[in-house]
Amino acid sequence: MASIGDTPRNGAFSPFRHVQSQLVWHGTAALKTISINGRFLAQPLTGVQRFARELTAALDRRIGQGALPSPLLGSRWRIVVPAGVEIDLELQHMEVLQTGRSNGHVWEQSVLARATRQDLLVGFGGSGPLLHPHQFVVIHDATIFRHPEAFGRGYRALHKLLGFALTRTARVATVSEFSRRELSAVFRVPAEGIAVIHNAPDHFAETVPDGSIVDRLGLDDRGFFVLVGTLKPNKNVDFAIRAFQESALPGQKLVIVGGIHSHVFKGSGIAEADNIIFAGRLSDAEVAGLERQAIAFVFPSLYEGFGIPPLEAMTQECPVLAADIPAVREACGDAALYFDPRDRESLKQAMQLILAQPERRATLVAAGHANLAHFSWEKSTQALLAILAEMCPERLAKA
Repeated sequence: MASIGDTPRNGAFSPFRHVQSQLVWHGTAALKTISINGRFLAQPLTGVQRFARELTAALDRRIGQGALPSPLLGSRWRIVVPAGVEIDLELQHMEVLQTGRSNGHVWEQSVLARATRQDLLVGFGGSGPLLHPHQFVVIHDATIFRHPEAFGRGYRALHKLLGFALTRTARVATVSEFSRRELSAVFRVPAEGIAVIHNAPDHFAETVPDGSIVDRLGLDDRGFFVLVGTLKPNKNVDFAIRAFQESALPGQKLVIVGGIHSHVFKGSGIAEADNIIFAGRLSDAEVAGLERQAIAFVFPSLYEGFGIPPLEAMTQECPVLAADIPAVREACGDAALYFDPRDRESLKQAMQLILAQPERRATLVAAGHANLAHFSWEKSTQALLAILAEMCPERLAKA
């Protein structure tokens, strides 16, 4: 992995001219620099950080292959990361600049802005320097507007400001057609100006399942449903737990994976229930091991920008029971058995059906295989590179 120190770049000449959110390259001798906002490496791993990590890794592979659009050939690529942050991505073809001791929004708005002021800056985490003139940013969803109760007041205010500013000063993309419409409505900008770069599950398909987790949790093969989630209101975990309990499915258990512990439900009867297993945070290999042997994966979310967990379950041949919401319909197509995420009876019926009809389970597994062909990090990288090529067109202008 190439590395450079925290040193200023020589010269004040900027080879980019910003015109209506487009970058026009001047001169033929200067070397273009495309910098990745690496703040995500300092953050806990959630769906946003997974997207950033996988797309950065896929981009690094394409750079090594030389498989870039012609406007990007010969570019200098680097990732800019707060000092002291562990670089655990295997990057072979990007330089690494570690600079600045903080790792939050202050770092992004000051240190990152200064270090990349002459570069094309690429951000995958929904934020970026407000005053940067040449920037591409992925905003994943509009959850803070649709479910504000899930966020603190300061967080909401900051991200509303960032969203309104960046949709007017940067080239913006999101992860689904649904989120494109949502961002257009919320930020009052034309939908056609927002690109779509899908999430993808092939990183999970390459995971070697750890089947021993089933024994460690005291489970039986095909004797449980699995759910991956948090207690954020839009994730709707409590709904799924109560629907499962009301179903009284003989011999079945519900395994909850994520930062949810039984003490959260103390006094409700849920914490003491024998058929509810709070597994806590697990590795990808352990989650894959559960999905390989579960009767089905349950995804009860009320709001998503895309919905990657159901696709990850499909890679493990696990049938998906999914909330009937637009983003999940877009991701799963006809490869899921849908239920109303506000009607417990609807989920109960879905769980009962998947148990009573083994042929339905087999059909969903086959449909899942077909659905996965629509999404890959390779396809997402191609979409990203096409956008960056538009922002940095052929160097036809003479110096």
